[in-house]
Amino acid sequence: MKLRQLAYFVKVVEVGNITKAAEQLNLAQTALGIQIRNLEDSLQIQLLERHSRGVSATPAGKLLYERALEILQRIEDTRRDLISLGGERVRVRLGATPSILKLIGTDVLVAANEQLPGISLHLVEELSFVLSDALERGELDYVLAYDIEDSPGVRRIALMEEDLLLVSAPDGKAVEPNVSFRQAVAGDLALVSNRDIIWRRVHETASRLSLDVKITYQVQSMEAIKALILHGVAHSIMPYGIVSEEIEAGELIAQRIERPDVKLTLYLAHASNKGLADEGQFHAFIDSMVGKLAKAIGAYAHPIDRIVES
Repeated sequence: MKLRQLAYFVKVVEVGNITKAAEQLNLAQTALGIQIRNLEDSLQIQLLERHSRGVSATPAGKLLYERALEILQRIEDTRRDLISLGGERVRVRLGATPSILKLIGTDVLVAANEQLPGISLHLVEELSFVLSDALERGELDYVLAYDIEDSPGVRRIALMEEDLLLVSAPDGKAVEPNVSFRQAVAGDLALVSNRDIIWRRVHETASRLSLDVKITYQVQSMEAIKALILHGVAHSIMPYGIVSEEIEAGELIAQRIERPDVKLTLYLAHASNKGLADEGQFHAFIDSMVGKLAKAIGAYAHPIDRIVES
């Protein structure tokens, strides 16, 4: 039984499909299948049930999965501890969304340097669904992202709920602070893509209300969407952080969406088989950053429970 085989097995169980697991591991499907079969042969027991939808763990496979998570985590802890003993900082790759980093990106870097002396923090900025994919592929250690899906391979902690806003260009008329969802989706919308969490939240809500949503512009860039709004040709639904500067300057206006409320949940997430050996200090750091974020967002932010070490 080899460590590489354990890591491959964990990924297959979490994904539930050998083809998809192979894609995430950058392996040929046949090569991954051979590794799993070799693992079963070495243990002389069946670990996976093959079926039309993919694979699922047998009772023996579930036991091995749980033990493999512990083994891989201990190895990761040991690696990080040895790096620290050698006087080097442990490299932690943290992904966060543009709306978060626009508001507190500088604070995160400065505070990490002061509060996390044993860690070298590397920030990556992407949309939530891109960060989630990168976390699954092992390209990031932690992510601060919205509406991370619950899955066996991911540990997540809910931090804060945030109201989504209808953002548009001012037209000289008085504007109410709130707007109904029906009004918010009545005009020409500019949104990112059907994988983006805001797109999904808007369409899920519209479906429950039997409303049609007109997406006039689909653009994989928040800056391009802002340009469309500033030109007055579209409006959009987005979090406060993306347009905070334009709102403060009076270039754009924002209205909180209600009837029904449309919110996103911010999570801290990492792979179940990875994480810092001493997460307490890192969690305290993230907790303080979420406090700064909530303060910057103001009335649109609704913090949940603070992170507690588990």
